[in-house]
Amino acid sequence: MRATVPKIILLLMVFAAGCTGFPGEKGPVYTSEAPITPRPLIDQEELIQKMVSLQKKLQENRISEEDRPGAEALLQIYRLLQDAASSSSTDFAYNRLLARIYLRLEPIESTFQPPGDTGPLGEKMSTDICKETRDKIFEAYLNGDSQGVINQVLELKKRFGSAAVTPGISLVFAFSLAKQGLFKEAVDIGENTARELEKMPDLLLLQGKIAAWYSRLGKENDALLHYDKMNDLLDDRTALLNRLGEELHALPTEQETMLMPLPRVLRKVDEKLQARAYEQAKLLLLQKRQDKTLSADEINTINKTLEQIEKEKMRSKNDGNEAVKKVRQLVEQERFDEALKELAKLKTEGIEGYQVAELQRSATEGFINRERKKAAALFLRARAAGSSLEKKEYLRKSREILQKLLDRFPASPSRDKILRNMDMIDKELSKW
Repeated sequence: MRATVPKIILLLMVFAAGCTGFPGEKGPVYTSEAPITPRPLIDQEELIQKMVSLQKKLQENRISEEDRPGAEALLQIYRLLQDAASSSSTDFAYNRLLARIYLRLEPIESTFQPPGDTGPLGEKMSTDICKETRDKIFEAYLNGDSQGVINQVLELKKRFGSAAVTPGISLVFAFSLAKQGLFKEAVDIGENTARELEKMPDLLLLQGKIAAWYSRLGKENDALLHYDKMNDLLDDRTALLNRLGEELHALPTEQETMLMPLPRVLRKVDEKLQARAYEQAKLLLLQKRQDKTLSADEINTINKTLEQIEKEKMRSKNDGNEAVKKVRQLVEQERFDEALKELAKLKTEGIEGYQVAELQRSATEGFINRERKKAAALFLRARAAGSSLEKKEYLRKSREILQKLLDRFPASPSRDKILRNMDMIDKELSKW
């Protein structure tokens, strides 16, 4: 098992979640005479075979106690890889999936990570401490604690050396540095990390390959789903480029800011605060503060404005945390309609992050699953109905529920299931 770990790590950097269904669901059949495409990067059937084999070995105690934690972690990773094709392709979900996979690598990695101390006991203690520190780093990042990430990464490097700071750790380190306004340091770390990640296949390329593989398997709806995901990724990247272009044109250079009259700089700061761009607002003030011609009163105004920005930033963060907590409670209570309305409010207020993205996914899929169950119940009542009029009415209502889901959530991972359900209803309606 240990010999396969480097290959697993390489594959994992590529990857960025069901309910009662209609009876006898079957996917559409599609055939093509196109040339056979290359063998997929991860063959799903082969992956399932690996999972079954490994799970059987664990159940039959055919793996030593020393290797068991690593084997169990590997089984969890297989499951994550199996879900990767159907998970949301947004940046938030992709990064969260990457973090979850990375955390599950620790029990495997500990079998070959160079220890910081010598001797069997020292090696065990060093590995445990290193793993605990890395877990805390990812936990802090997922909770939005950028300063906590920075402090713990520096401690990890100091205690275990640069080799302990993997590309995954470096990635969250760079993001956290930028959130704290340490842009020069973020650029230095980010450039090195980008060079490492550029060696890995791209997520967009993977989505394209998956779409092609589904097409070759005759699963046209699945292929179209991943085609849509590719478009979503392209849209996200285009939007990112557009925002970057706007920022590059909207933000003056340091020299330009220094030459601006302070009232004009303060007006630009207000514009940034309206958009919740706190770091950009701070940057403008810090640049202007370098102007040697400023009076003592002007410098005092800048310092007070910087303090106000920090307070407003903290207040906004606290408000966001309370809003996220409210949405989480609604999801746990299965009040998915209300949760989706609250999430829409968060979006308009610019509140986002991993927790919001995960709650959006949970609320959406929870709502879809509940509505599909209603449609399935109507479908079954139609089959048991005595008259053709009753059958048609139940089928019509069932299809109406599914059509509303498709219109409201066109990019949901459940899209292919909804389409199959609608196809079954259409076939049943055609009999009457």
